[in-house]
Amino acid sequence: MHPITILLLMPSSLLFILIVYKSKKRAKLVNERVESLPEIIELIISGLQAGMSITETLVNLGRTGPKCINEIFKKYEENIRNGSNFEFQISLLKEEFENPLADQLFETLVYAGKFGSRNAVRILHELAEFIANDLSLKSEISTRFGWVKNSASLAAAAPWILFLILRTQENARIAYNQPTGQLFMILGFIFTLFAYFWMQQISKFPQAKRIFINKASHLVLQ
Repeated sequence: MHPITILLLMPSSLLFILIVYKSKKRAKLVNERVESLPEIIELIISGLQAGMSITETLVNLGRTGPKCINEIFKKYEENIRNGSNFEFQISLLKEEFENPLADQLFETLVYAGKFGSRNAVRILHELAEFIANDLSLKSEISTRFGWVKNSASLAAAAPWILFLILRTQENARIAYNQPTGQLFMILGFIFTLFAYFWMQQISKFPQAKRIFINKASHLVLQ
């Protein structure tokens, strides 16, 4: 293979793998946090019924909540103890969860904090049931359409597996070492990237619009 082709393809391939890895890791973490919402709500309800304030219940999540959210609420506790504003910290929690279901939970807590938590427990019970049903439905749909994402990965890998097989043949190796062959390899890599990200995009599950985002706070976070 020509050195210039190697110089173009190798760093690009490594960058592509790194981007995909980080994207999948982030998506997995966000998904784990969203799936933990029913448990989080139950813990908040238990805290409120035990006489704790909303702030105390959220602080307690850093120790008793699911592992995937511990660090978020430990940071929340630290910021609150340093005198940070409750509503601003709630906006930060919304950005960490990046989900409209979580937005509904945190907006409910803000409302309860402003106007009293007399009906908060009842509302949280209803919200927990709604979120559990919503997550169950989305999980079933995602499982049914998971073949699209799997097809994207397979479609991206298959041509290059075939390329490696062809490289074992002398005629193919000579052909790919020619300028035309090198050009086909570079174009093939570009089209592979385009096809992969296009397939990933169309296989994304539609998300509900996040209507409880404070635009001013969002700009501060940016």
